[in-house]
Amino acid sequence: MPHRRFTIIAVAVVLIVLVAWLGHSTNREVEAIVQQQLGEQQLLLARQSAAGIESFLEEKTVLIEVLAADATDTSPEGMAQSFIPIYYRSRGFFAIQFVNSTGVVVSGYPAEDTPVGFDLYKANKNQAFDRARDRRETYITDPTPLFEGGLGSYAWVPVYDDDEFKGVILAVIRISTLSRQFLADAIPEGHGYMYMIDHSGYSLYDGAHEEMIGKKYIGSFCANNSSYAEILREQIQKRGGTDYYFDEITGERQIVAYTPVVWRDRVWSVATSVPASEAETLIRSVYHKQMLFIAIVITIILAGSSGIVLIFSRWNKELEDEVERKTEDLQRSNMELEAANTRLLELDRLKSEFVSMVSHELKTPLTSIKTSADVLKSLSGSKKDDRTEKEMLAIIDRNIERQRRLVNDLLDVSRIETGNLKLSLEPVDLYDIIRESVESRRTRPEGMGVPLHVESMRTIAEEIGIPIHLDLQGESPTITGDRDRLVQVFVNLIGNALKFTKEGEIRICARTVDGHPEIRVSDTGIGIPPEELNRIFDKFHQVDSGLTREVGGTGLGLAICKGIIEGHGGSIRAESEVGKGSTFVILL
Repeated sequence: MPHRRFTIIAVAVVLIVLVAWLGHSTNREVEAIVQQQLGEQQLLLARQSAAGIESFLEEKTVLIEVLAADATDTSPEGMAQSFIPIYYRSRGFFAIQFVNSTGVVVSGYPAEDTPVGFDLYKANKNQAFDRARDRRETYITDPTPLFEGGLGSYAWVPVYDDDEFKGVILAVIRISTLSRQFLADAIPEGHGYMYMIDHSGYSLYDGAHEEMIGKKYIGSFCANNSSYAEILREQIQKRGGTDYYFDEITGERQIVAYTPVVWRDRVWSVATSVPASEAETLIRSVYHKQMLFIAIVITIILAGSSGIVLIFSRWNKELEDEVERKTEDLQRSNMELEAANTRLLELDRLKSEFVSMVSHELKTPLTSIKTSADVLKSLSGSKKDDRTEKEMLAIIDRNIERQRRLVNDLLDVSRIETGNLKLSLEPVDLYDIIRESVESRRTRPEGMGVPLHVESMRTIAEEIGIPIHLDLQGESPTITGDRDRLVQVFVNLIGNALKFTKEGEIRICARTVDGHPEIRVSDTGIGIPPEELNRIFDKFHQVDSGLTREVGGTGLGLAICKGIIEGHGGSIRAESEVGKGSTFVILL
């Protein structure tokens, strides 16, 4: 009996040690998996914030560059007026100023944040000004303290009229604007924080240590040989990844995920810092189950229960299921962040396409205006040619109108996206609006092989052999709407039909369906592929075809039509078959 008792105790001890070792190993494996998933999740969050900051900064820079390209003949007072709509609609600039060719600030907006009369050369602040002027390209400065407090970064955009230097448009963007929009609320309070540093290791934003903003972390916040200093050096070297360090004050282990932010020739770094205890919270319920399991197993072993194997299997299965559920939750969260990151990449692609489109659409009429102006300059008094002068002035007028339409389209898209599109609603006759759209005088759409001039849409269509038929059924319904905006919609649809229809006809049918007016604008043009039907109303989207590239355009018309119709509480959709034409259906 003593021998058997010793054997039972020995077996029980061995089993207890084995169970404890297996439990500890499982805990370590679960902890490693959860910490890896948490690190990947934080890295995706950092990349998402960095992509948002990059898109924001590039958009503001492009706006100022477009303004500078169009400001060659504008006076300083007119320059200040042109800053106002950009300042309010873009919602990101702290101030926009114009510095003349001698380095003196002459105008800007807001006026209270513009040091008019400030001489960069006298104040020895002319380095960035000289660099933008000499390189003839946008120059971005490192974030520096602003007179008004906080940090700000400056974008210096030179203004040239041919080879004549006019001055520099200076845009000031506060770092606090970026942090509020993309960093401050990215991580829930109490679960970690985000921070951003420049290429020298100076703090631009710190969600947990505001006193560090504007200071260098290494030496001020952490020792030169600390684990956190090693992470900061990796960030300064424009790298991305995940790592961990021990907080020198609390001793707590912190998980850091970091990624670079690229703005032209400036590179910053955005990072998340979360306590390792966040991972422990995710697996705490697993630990409780496992500890309970170990206690029950030990009790059963010591009591000599014969059901130990059955109970072990059941509890082990519950633990596996719990780990699997937690892992699935983390994977689902990662997938959502990856989808958001993919969307940001798509927005970045659209931004690049927008820059390319706007550059082309502005450059083409500017070239025509410049050429016509040169011809007018070459006409001397003795060789004055009235006919040529009228033709050149007509070309200049048409291209100014073309640029005006582009700017109006961009402003309409901006109003639609921000919910600021104003509609003057009143009772209007729908059929009168349709007839007015057909007879409306507009500049002939591009890509039709004949000179541009102002005439009605019907006349334009008939001259190129495309008749417009109206099929207006029953009595004309009276609707509540904005006459001018509805005419804009129908003119856009008719203009699109004319551009993409080489032969056949355009038909506009109107009828009442279930008590609501339905208008169908049909053509016999090239048609739209099925995979493109759901995307043609996206801004800047154009169907990729030879004819589309031939006629050009901004890709804004259908997006504006959709915004106006939905602003009236209606809907618009497209039906099409490649090679047989397209139909746009509006339900009001």
